[in-house]
Amino acid sequence: MSIHVDLELIALIAAIVGFGVTAQFLAAKYRVPSVLFLIVAGVAVGPEGLGIITAETFGGALSTIVGVSVAIIVFEGSFRLEAEIVRNAPRAVELLITGGAAITFVGTGLTVRFLLGLGWDIAFLIGALLVATGPTVITPILAVVPVREDVATTLEVEGIVNDVTAAILAIVIFKAMTAIELSPRGYVFLFIERLGMGIVTGFVTAGVVWYLLTQVDLPAQEVPQAARLLTLAGAVIAFAIADSVFSEAGIAAAATAGFTLGNIDLPHRESILRFNQDVTLLVLSFVFITLAALLEFSAILALGGAGIAVVAVLMLVLRPLVVFVSTIGSRFSFRERVFVSFVGPRGIIPASVATLFAIRLQTSTPPSDPASADILLGTVFLVILVTDVIEAGFARRIAVVLGVTSADDR
Repeated sequence: MSIHVDLELIALIAAIVGFGVTAQFLAAKYRVPSVLFLIVAGVAVGPEGLGIITAETFGGALSTIVGVSVAIIVFEGSFRLEAEIVRNAPRAVELLITGGAAITFVGTGLTVRFLLGLGWDIAFLIGALLVATGPTVITPILAVVPVREDVATTLEVEGIVNDVTAAILAIVIFKAMTAIELSPRGYVFLFIERLGMGIVTGFVTAGVVWYLLTQVDLPAQEVPQAARLLTLAGAVIAFAIADSVFSEAGIAAAATAGFTLGNIDLPHRESILRFNQDVTLLVLSFVFITLAALLEFSAILALGGAGIAVVAVLMLVLRPLVVFVSTIGSRFSFRERVFVSFVGPRGIIPASVATLFAIRLQTSTPPSDPASADILLGTVFLVILVTDVIEAGFARRIAVVLGVTSADDR
């Protein structure tokens, strides 16, 4: 029986990897972000399709697998960010990750509160989750939509930073919901301790990796492989250490380790970068297909017109408002501001963390709130589904129409 189950699981993983590689191939051929094909593949093999993948397929290990996968994805995105580019990035980046994120958080919370009639706690929990865009969805878009460096950097930095802060903010709000007493100062402390733990762990891990690669003598032929494997191990170890102390601190640790290692003098940096990109491609395919397979259309359909109204407000009101306010006086043209307004898809972080929260709300006593859990999951997945399909699917076409792609790529 065990051998049979193991063979089934191996075949399933092989199928997911196959779907993922096929999605990347189709994305390259048709110049459409791979996210679109990955979502379609996930829905096809999930309970709403062939039923090959269900919530029980990976047992209780799914959240751990997704967590480690997200750490690798965030690490790779951070590793590619050059400090010089970030320093010289337009002021819009700073505004998007501070004031813009705050507007998105509050605006989403109020929208969910009044359109779906949820309590303030669940409404702002959803608001925190939906702040993040993230490298899991931005990177595939930028891979097929070549835009000016300032525009690309703005979208990448916003995605990486907001992925980290949104996840930590959501955890803080969720803990506040389940705490008997928590003062306003307690909210700030919970946030700072997780962010601080992640940053310190990331710096220390990066320092250890740097020391091993530059100060320890290895045979010349072994150095390139050691460099690739050590940096990947650093991403996973930094995540594991920080997350074992404070939940969601691991994402900040992976991002910090990636950015630090990407901006110091490492041997075989280009080889490391290419290896990280290949690994990320496979990991991205796995998590997107797996989580898309967990979409429950019944929870989404139960939201009705109010759910569609929430998505419309987020896409057509809040996102453009945040972008245009954040880019006042910037070097962005009007057409580029419109394009950035259009590119605000949500990705793996909201999906994975929302799934974790929903399970805890359904099973914990007290508090046990299965109705709120269903609405939480339905709202988050509806926003992810619509923004990914529309914004990722049409990003290249919109960029061409607006004339913001490079001249030789139109």
